[in-house]
Amino acid sequence: MPKNYELTNIGKLENVINHSFLLPDSQKTIFGKMFLNDDITLSGCEISFNAFTPGQFVPFNHKHTKHEETYIFLGGSGEFEVDGETIEVKEGSVINLQPEAIRNICNTSKDTILQFIVIQTKKDSMNSVKLTQDGVGVSPRGSW
Repeated sequence: MPKNYELTNIGKLENVINHSFLLPDSQKTIFGKMFLNDDITLSGCEISFNAFTPGQFVPFNHKHTKHEETYIFLGGSGEFEVDGETIEVKEGSVINLQPEAIRNICNTSKDTILQFIVIQTKKDSMNSVKLTQDGVGVSPRGSW
């Protein structure tokens, strides 16, 4: 019987600085970025783990055509630009962006890594079924 799950371990988030992503359309490289879909199959979202070194920023502004993004900040501090507005971010900050929002991010710290997760989902994909309508209890429960 096939398994209904996949498991991976990305290791310590701070080690994500050793990963990079080459943008196919511009041939620019973003360091400190690791897409989870490179390790496990995701069919409803894309998740990236990010660790930006002090002073690091994305070398271009961008937006999306269909995907909203949620940024969850786990450590460090920086600035996030959305449609020309600058927002301070730090551990615990969460930003949800609509596809058309023009965005960029910078680690403004002089000595700490800015750590964050980005979750991309198709806009309005969760509007058809709410979490309270999707989860179904089953027996038996776990042994603990």
